[in-house]
Amino acid sequence: MRFDYDLVIIGGTIAARQAALTAVSWNARVALVEPSQSDVGNEIGIQSTLGYLGQIMQRLQQAESLGIHWGRESHPIVNWADALYWAQQVVENLEAERSPDILAAHGVDVIVGNGEFCRRPRMAFVVNGRVLRSRRYLIATAARQTMLAIEGLVQANPLTLEQLWRSPQGDGLASLSALKPNSHLILIGASPVGVELAQTLNRCGFQVTLITSRDRLLPQEDVDAVRLIQAQLEAEGVQVLTQAEVTQVRQLGQQKWVQAGTRALEADEIILTTGQQPDLETLNLAAVDVAVSDMGIQVNPKLQTTHPRIYACGEVLGDYPFAHIAHYEADIAVKNALFFPRFQVDYSSIPWAIATDPALARIGLTEAQARHRYGDRMTVLYQPLKRVAKAQMQGNTTGFCKLIVRPNGQILGVHIVSPEAEELIAAIAPLMRHKHPLQTLASFPAISPSWSEVLHLAALEWRQHQSDRHPLMREVRETWFNWRRS
Repeated sequence: MRFDYDLVIIGGTIAARQAALTAVSWNARVALVEPSQSDVGNEIGIQSTLGYLGQIMQRLQQAESLGIHWGRESHPIVNWADALYWAQQVVENLEAERSPDILAAHGVDVIVGNGEFCRRPRMAFVVNGRVLRSRRYLIATAARQTMLAIEGLVQANPLTLEQLWRSPQGDGLASLSALKPNSHLILIGASPVGVELAQTLNRCGFQVTLITSRDRLLPQEDVDAVRLIQAQLEAEGVQVLTQAEVTQVRQLGQQKWVQAGTRALEADEIILTTGQQPDLETLNLAAVDVAVSDMGIQVNPKLQTTHPRIYACGEVLGDYPFAHIAHYEADIAVKNALFFPRFQVDYSSIPWAIATDPALARIGLTEAQARHRYGDRMTVLYQPLKRVAKAQMQGNTTGFCKLIVRPNGQILGVHIVSPEAEELIAAIAPLMRHKHPLQTLASFPAISPSWSEVLHLAALEWRQHQSDRHPLMREVRETWFNWRRS
């Protein structure tokens, strides 16, 4: 049977566009199907802008502690329209590198429209009445936010993340700009985006309450790291309610009323930060026997679905929507789809970060996971940020570096709460990927002052710990120096 393409990508995400560029770079014939309404990359620009904006506001508030005083009594005010305009410029720059025009110039057949899989007479993907036959298919569509099953929530018309990320002409942040600076916002759902957004909006002058039904924020992360992040949010004024399930919402005039656990709260606006679900309903996956769970599409370690000719990556798999992990999955899926399916994903040495301030970065196992697997055959190294010169100089001593190490020096997990934590975790990731022991890090001096000193201090602590574990070696060294002195 003759195929029109080597790979057809059903996209609408940056990962899909990156996969298309990767495939054509290997001289494959590629088609990229994008939905007619797609805001590829928009959420990255807006979220980054908001986080950066919040950091600037916080630094301005800390200026007096550094000896900087305002000439006049004034407070900075955020103009959301201007901030969003700048964000749109960031988005346009991001999209320019992978725009449909750039993709077409590289040889990608870009098709705009909504399509579905069909089985007869032969398996294919049909879009705009056009039948696309390919040896392999890759599903990399975006997730969409679903309305939670809460009584009265729809009638209260809450803001969703998609609305927050729209342009100034839409219904997104323009609606927030109409609120007074001290308005009360309730964020339902403590996803990474929700935690980041709660801190940013609080720093920009809003009263923020963050509600989650779980027993703590960010349940996938290390307990010590999450406790510090929550303490930082509460110290800045964010009200965090855990184990508080929202059961009812009401619109009362201009105000909105939320029943969270045993508490009744009033708010000027409600923002949903949870409920992301892969958008798969229109693809007709049942016709080609692709299994879908509550989380998303089911895949094996090679990212094959239950149909061996169809692969999936990115947001359709569920879990945290990190762009770099989606790109990693897309690279594995494209190689397996175009060549022989022998590459497998390995998430154990891939870092990720949550853009709070200080940021939370993580790679490998948490302490609880490591103890469950290795028992006491491991060591936990803990270095507070206050020992780092740069942290003292900048007044950012809230944070730590936590390393989980086996007796032979193998690094099992790293958890960093610090400014520039995403940069620090990237420095240690190659050691874990290539299974270098922690002694390797101890042998390289860190630049001072720099944030990387915290990693070097942890490695030196490991060296001292190893020395203390072997009393015989201590006696040998003492004997050696006694002999030299005599």
